[in-house]
Amino acid sequence: MQKRDLYYERIPTKLLREDVRYLGNILGKVIKEQEGEKFYNLVEKVRKLSKVNKLNYSNHSYGKIIRTISRLNPNYTFKLTRAFSHFMNFINLAESIDASRKLDEYENSKKKIHNKNIFIEEIFEDLFNDKKISENRVYNLAKNLNIGIVLTAHPTEVKRRTLIQKYHKITELLEERDLLKKYPSKLKIIDKKLYDELTIIWNTDDLKRSKPSPFDEARWGLAIIEDSLWETIPKVYRRLNSIFVQNINKGLPKNFNPIEFGSWMGGDRDGNPNVTAEVTKRVILLSRWEAAKLYEKNLTKIIRSYSMEKCSKKILRKVGQTHEPYRVFLRPLRDKMRLTHKSIEQHLIKNKPLDKKKLLASREEILKPLRVVRESLEQSQNENLASGELLDLMRRAKCFGINLARLDIRQESSRHAQLITELVNKKFKKNYLRFNEEEKIDFLKSSIKSKKNMINKFKFRNKENKEVWSTFKILSQEPSECLGAYVISMTTSASDILSISFLQKEAKIKDKLRVVPLFETLDDLINAKSIMKNLFSQSWYRKLIKYKQEVMIGYSDSSKDAGKICASWHQYKAQEEIVNLAKQYKIDVTFFHGRGGSAGRGGGPIQATLRSQPPNSVNGKIRITDQGEVIQQKYGYEPLAKYNLCSYIGAVAEATLNPPPKPKNNWRSLIEKMSDISKSSYRKNINQSTEFIKYFKTVTPHRALGKLSIGSRPSKRKNVDTIKSLRAIPWVFAWTQIRLMLPAWLGIAEALRYSNIKKFRNTLYDMEKNWPFFNSMLDMLDMVISKADPDISKIYEEYLADDELKRVGKKLRFQFDVIKKLNKKITPKEIIKQRKQFRTSVIVRNIYSEVLNIIQPIVISKLKKSKSIKDKKYLNDSLMTSIAGISAAMKNTG
Repeated sequence: MQKRDLYYERIPTKLLREDVRYLGNILGKVIKEQEGEKFYNLVEKVRKLSKVNKLNYSNHSYGKIIRTISRLNPNYTFKLTRAFSHFMNFINLAESIDASRKLDEYENSKKKIHNKNIFIEEIFEDLFNDKKISENRVYNLAKNLNIGIVLTAHPTEVKRRTLIQKYHKITELLEERDLLKKYPSKLKIIDKKLYDELTIIWNTDDLKRSKPSPFDEARWGLAIIEDSLWETIPKVYRRLNSIFVQNINKGLPKNFNPIEFGSWMGGDRDGNPNVTAEVTKRVILLSRWEAAKLYEKNLTKIIRSYSMEKCSKKILRKVGQTHEPYRVFLRPLRDKMRLTHKSIEQHLIKNKPLDKKKLLASREEILKPLRVVRESLEQSQNENLASGELLDLMRRAKCFGINLARLDIRQESSRHAQLITELVNKKFKKNYLRFNEEEKIDFLKSSIKSKKNMINKFKFRNKENKEVWSTFKILSQEPSECLGAYVISMTTSASDILSISFLQKEAKIKDKLRVVPLFETLDDLINAKSIMKNLFSQSWYRKLIKYKQEVMIGYSDSSKDAGKICASWHQYKAQEEIVNLAKQYKIDVTFFHGRGGSAGRGGGPIQATLRSQPPNSVNGKIRITDQGEVIQQKYGYEPLAKYNLCSYIGAVAEATLNPPPKPKNNWRSLIEKMSDISKSSYRKNINQSTEFIKYFKTVTPHRALGKLSIGSRPSKRKNVDTIKSLRAIPWVFAWTQIRLMLPAWLGIAEALRYSNIKKFRNTLYDMEKNWPFFNSMLDMLDMVISKADPDISKIYEEYLADDELKRVGKKLRFQFDVIKKLNKKITPKEIIKQRKQFRTSVIVRNIYSEVLNIIQPIVISKLKKSKSIKDKKYLNDSLMTSIAGISAAMKNTG
């Protein structure tokens, strides 16, 4: 049976209800004070109507709410949208704090909670108690864990950074209020502070008014590390170490480092012309500046603390006679941080020349002197100090390095082919694009092996080629510790992969970036095996990669291309096939999972995700993207950041040492057939019906999403107005807004209907009960069923669709209803009971979100008719605010 992740289990507690009511009351007072009693009464009237509507399950008329909202002037419509959007964000804050409370409560209880294994301690305890797994094996795995968490700037975070910071402040005040609940006089002070904060929020513009640059996105990503992860990482490492001390009386090596952060912010140029070589250079400097600033702050704290005189001879030889040897010894390191910090700042802000030789260039420059201090403390009977703040700083240095998150570079395969075509054309008077695959590989192989460089003084004329080549030249000048992988999107051939090895060699990059093919469309996933076999079978390539290969699996484009079941099964099969190939050729393979936040793009709890991967595909190492609003949800609040990082460690350990079963032949046969049926149905809907495409463009707010200033990247790969050219994020985002959540279920009805016939029923139940891959897929489907509200789409149709399009909506709702009934039919009763509890919280959220869903189509309709510039501004702002509020309600956008 599926083990649910605690963080995703939103069963409202008494304290949560109290917090929601408390914040709602304060917001009500602020609204009354700022906007007057008349507007306050309107908000209350609409809220109560929605509450009655939601709690009365048989009534889905929405009539009174619709009539009330449709009569409002644009200014009042905008204010009402703001009020309900803020309600949603405050519910999210209250839920985060309640989740933290639950974690404390469960963590401090002595017994397991319903055998859920939600804590890292429970997971490792089970592994230690498993007689088939030796203690030594568990220990060796833990000390060699390699978990890459890659933060990406994909445009799905709709909240302004200013408001996110203010939400942090509210969270701190609510936590303080929890601690001081027995002190009425102190509660009054906190109440006043909260009232002030909410007053400021109400008077702050909610909307991002200009698109962020890639540099802004990078700054936002680094802020997450500074605000939360910097403090969280040492706590997570201490927790993991204590598990081994308590279970086998043996700590992990002091230099163990299970987690490393990566970033695509400022490195992901796939379809984003705003990410240039110069931007990448500046982003790397920005991250080095931020890292130096944080190290300097920590070192200053330690220097102030370490006033002791007793120290090792090694330190004395270095510092001479002094009463404060540690302070004298550590000051040069602190000064190096300060110099790095100040020099980069002056360069970025005032464009002053930068002497790179004076900057911190390696984490070893930090670790080496800190090791000397640690040894001295241990020799001086100060082991408690050696394992305190000093060890925390050393662990930060191991995890974050000199730029906090190693920067990946991502570019589309065709851009490299285009560059090589210009080169080959000028040098050899041949057309590289007309080479067959074998000819391309022969050319690249001989060029990679050659000691000569053919691009030495070559001048590219094509503007795009110049930019691609500039990127490689920049990479050759940056410290290798700042860089991660080079990811090739739209990888369709072995030559796409070899192109990067060739260009890195030509750019004289000493420490080559890992070359990572990204298989993202359905065809790419199907062809992945033959592409990798083409390379793995060649001994020169195996030596080139030192028998290590990273492969990225794309979740977004494959789901948009073929539907959820088909995409999930082919993602699974591609990994299976590559694992078998790697074993055959003795290659150590790491999978990089390009997941989004929504179910339609591979989102979901990490424990369920890793349990559902093919056996032997994890093996103690994995890389995973965290995108947009998910970064803030998972890591923006320290207690949940700690829980989520521990979940990664526990999930990787469990998937490695206790892997899921290999699928039985009858499972494979059934899922294969379900995959084909699902794909056909999905594609029939989106490709064969012009009315379906018209429905998407007319009824969803997809055009408005392009106006949201939430990312530096365009919403389309190419300037073509088709579903195929549309990126997966706005595709999912648009359907989420109208509450149909279509990308996560379209095509599944026919597949479930087929699998539920008598012939396959026993196999289906067996898969649901014993195959984590299938169980997880159905669990995510159920989550989508909980969040979706197809009746909402009728309101959009009423205002925006003609009779033809209403028929499309009716057909989609019929398919959803079939899925809902079949899902209930094939799911065991105990799981239905768990899921029913989960849905109770969704109802509370829907009281507020449905108002925003009613406002949105009314506003879109009025915008089409309005001629007043002033009215249009209010209506546009109302539309954008409704999009942000619904995103907050759904907890994910794209």
